[in-house]
Amino acid sequence: MQFYSVGFTNTQLVFMYILLNKEREPIAYIENMMILDVSKQNVIGIIIGDCFFGKKEQVIGKIFNEHAYLVSGEIIAFVIRNPNYISTSPTKEQMEAAWDILAQITKHTSDWIIEKNTWASISLEESLS
Repeated sequence: MQFYSVGFTNTQLVFMYILLNKEREPIAYIENMMILDVSKQNVIGIIIGDCFFGKKEQVIGKIFNEHAYLVSGEIIAFVIRNPNYISTSPTKEQMEAAWDILAQITKHTSDWIIEKNTWASISLEESLS
């Protein structure tokens, strides 16, 4: 597994995965199959298998090869594992927000994603809204 320099040294990060933008800055975190915004409080998406979902009722993209790809094949984030991971319990508000997203999903599958070597023109947060 390849690790990326993320430009920060906060050893208190407890999230399983860190999502980085093209500039390798943290843009979101994955914990308990929820995508949390950078404030670490708000659920902006969920993970089911290798697919990620947001406010829309279908798959937004997939995570593979240490990247998050939109269904168009464009890269939306680097995905790195936090080597200092410590499991935490989600808050009641986070669980409710995740269930709200899950309850609205009507299309759980997507077509095969062909990887492109280009970055999406929208942000991760935009793609999930």
